[in-house]
Amino acid sequence: MSVRLGVIDYLNVQPLYYRIRERLADRDVSYVYGVPTALNRMLVEGEIDIAPISAIETARHAEMLAVVPHLGIATLGAVKTVLLFSWHPDPVELADRVVALSDHSATSVALLKVLYREYYRVTPRYQVHPQDLDAMLAHASAALLIGDDALVEGTHRRPVGDRGVPYVFDLGDEWLKWTGLPFVFALWSVRRDRLDAVRDAGVIEALFASKAEGLAHLDDIARAYAPRLGLEPGVCAKYLRDLRYDLTPEDIQGLLTFLRHALPGWDPNTLTWVGE
Repeated sequence: MSVRLGVIDYLNVQPLYYRIRERLADRDVSYVYGVPTALNRMLVEGEIDIAPISAIETARHAEMLAVVPHLGIATLGAVKTVLLFSWHPDPVELADRVVALSDHSATSVALLKVLYREYYRVTPRYQVHPQDLDAMLAHASAALLIGDDALVEGTHRRPVGDRGVPYVFDLGDEWLKWTGLPFVFALWSVRRDRLDAVRDAGVIEALFASKAEGLAHLDDIARAYAPRLGLEPGVCAKYLRDLRYDLTPEDIQGLLTFLRHALPGWDPNTLTWVGE
């Protein structure tokens, strides 16, 4: 059976897939594209074998998944692609108001709920919506966007509807203010029952090689991707440089702190790392 590699088609993962198809050209590897929530489901259901999935979903399904070390997407402070757009200048003012949640994300949704429960200490009313800022803010007091859409909207800061320009809160920055720690949004996770096949196909080795080369070519990646978003290459390059891809001990501390808050009673010993 072909090894099935999940791919999120966002700017933030481009350095990790840099020339990956060339590296695996002679291997029996296929590529499956999807937003984070789709890849979460496909990995758990066995439709793909390895993918960058929401950190919280890896923890929820730790019995069937192993985590590739030194490979993730994290940030220390503002991430620019996990943004809460609000008609109110203070997050606390969203108490008992409707917050529209992107249907593309699991970790970002969980992070927002943790921040509201334990940092802001008020309770909004959450509704999941297709990710579209205009439609979300037409029916809600705030909207959570992730990925390329969030980067574009956060950069342009345009008026929405007839109410003007919404306020914006970066959840990576809010987490740092509260904990002083990095936040890990995605982990590269492998189905344990397919780990040998993934290793034999050279996928993990290729991902590390792609990361190393991709990080050395961030300006090239930004120039190639920027036209898709209608943004300046410099904006895309700075965004990529601000991300953390290596999962340092500090990143792991932030990850475990988040998971303890998001999943009360969760045991960090349930996480298995490839190579252990």
